Amino acid sequence: MRKLFAKLHLWLSLPLGIIISIICLSGAALVFERDITQALQRSLYTVVPPSEDTQPLSPSQLATHIQAQVSDSLRLSSLLLSANPHETAFASFRETGRKQLSVNPYTGEVLGWTQSYPFFQTMRKLHRWLLDPPASKGEKSVGKIIVGITTLVMVFILISGLIIWIPRTRKALKNRLSVSCTKGWRRFWYDSHVAIGFYSTLFLFVMALTGLTWSFGWYRTAAYSLFGETPSSTQVRHTDKGKDRSRKDEVKITWKDANASAPQSLKGWFYAFHTGSWGGITTKILYFLAALFGGILPLSGYYLWWKRTRRREKSQIRRD
Repeated sequence: MRKLFAKLHLWLSLPLGIIISIICLSGAALVFERDITQALQRSLYTVVPPSEDTQPLSPSQLATHIQAQVSDSLRLSSLLLSANPHETAFASFRETGRKQLSVNPYTGEVLGWTQSYPFFQTMRKLHRWLLDPPASKGEKSVGKIIVGITTLVMVFILISGLIIWIPRTRKALKNRLSVSCTKGWRRFWYDSHVAIGFYSTLFLFVMALTGLTWSFGWYRTAAYSLFGETPSSTQVRHTDKGKDRSRKDEVKITWKDANASAPQSLKGWFYAFHTGSWGGITTKILYFLAALFGGILPLSGYYLWWKRTRRREKSQIRRD
């Protein structure tokens, strides 16, 4: 049985190993994107409450204030509010895509548009679409399909790797979890491949299973159904009186927990478990290391396969 899984592990890894490394390494680069972005744009993410007793404006009041300060051509689609009194609110519009407007939740004052840095934009395109993004949201592209298929295959690679390397004794387990640095490069990379695989597999498994919800609609539907689909947001209606309009717009209101960066919704939790934000800085560090190790695993695997192939060739030459 182990020989069968060893062959499965090898022949799935050989054609897709490089793509797995790209996905994992670019994912590692994105783990601290929000932290770095917020640090560089602190005035757009933090606010000082007027007083301890001051309550933020209601969603309807915020929506009215925001719509009065932006162009008539922009239609407010959602608000992201935080339970943390020192965090700003964010408004999204149908016409601006991912770009959000920072808003003071106590006064409704518009503070400015959030900025996404080119490095992270490139890493995101590489991570999700191999630099081949879909023409529009919800559509497919060659890069998106390749990433989805590779992530799905990665699940089987991780499972087969565990089956191959599961130790039968405590002594073998100790060897699996340690790396020898005194027995040559091949032994070093072999130990590294096995040990890194043991330490990072659980995290990589979670990343892969949650990441697939962005790749395949059928998988997302099945995953949401498995956990019991819940509304991702609460909708409220407000009337834009400041612009003298009779039309009513539906605005999605999403609340963000005060102690974590994950919105309290099913979609938010999938995102949180994919990025490691569910447990704060500790889980982010663990996810970063796991993604980094996930990018190294295929490379060390290629090296071991190349050394084993060369050794077999030399043995064949000697026999001939």
